[in-house]
Amino acid sequence: MKRSAKILIASLVPLVLCQVALAWGDIDKENNYSVVALKNCEVVSDQAMTQQQFAAYISLKQQEQKMHTLEVPIQGIEQKVKAYTDEIETLTKLAIQDTDETLHINKKLLEQHDLVAKEFDSFMQLHQQDFDALGKQGNIIGQHADVFETSIKDHLQGLDYDQIQVLSSDNKLTKPNCDNAISMIVI
Repeated sequence: MKRSAKILIASLVPLVLCQVALAWGDIDKENNYSVVALKNCEVVSDQAMTQQQFAAYISLKQQEQKMHTLEVPIQGIEQKVKAYTDEIETLTKLAIQDTDETLHINKKLLEQHDLVAKEFDSFMQLHQQDFDALGKQGNIIGQHADVFETSIKDHLQGLDYDQIQVLSSDNKLTKPNCDNAISMIVI
C-alpha cells in the first residue's frame, strides 16, 4: 500500500469514528423508548420497548445510516441528471413536431438528441454501482424493517390501531393525520 494511501486511511478513521459516535449519541438506552399505538388519533396502547424490539429498532437505524452514506454520491449527481433529462426532453420537443395534419422531424436535432442520450447513458453507467448499492441497501432495510414490524405487531396483537409511533426522550408523540380543530357532531 502506498504511503499516501496509508496516511489517507489513518486520517479518515477518526472522522468515521466521530460519525459513528454522533449517530449513536441520538440513541438512548432502551428503557427510554416506547411504542405507542393510536386508533382514530387516540392512544390505545403505550408500552415500553422490549429488548427484542429495541435491538430490531437499533439494527434498522444502523441500516438507515448506511443508506444515508450510500446516498451521498447520488446526491452529488442529481443536478447533472436533471440537466441531461431536461436537455433530452427539450431536444425531443424541438426535433419532433407533431400536429393533427403533419409530422415534422428535424434530423439534425434528432442526431443531437441521440448524442446527448448516449452521453447520458455513459454518465449513468459510471454511477451504476452507486445505484446498485442503493438498491441492495434498500432490500436490507426492508428486511430489517420487517423484523422490527413483526416484533411490534407481536406485542400489539388483539389491539385495534391504525398508526404506530416509536417515542424516545427526544421524540414526542405527534398526530400528523389528526386535525384537533375539527369537531364532529352526529345528530
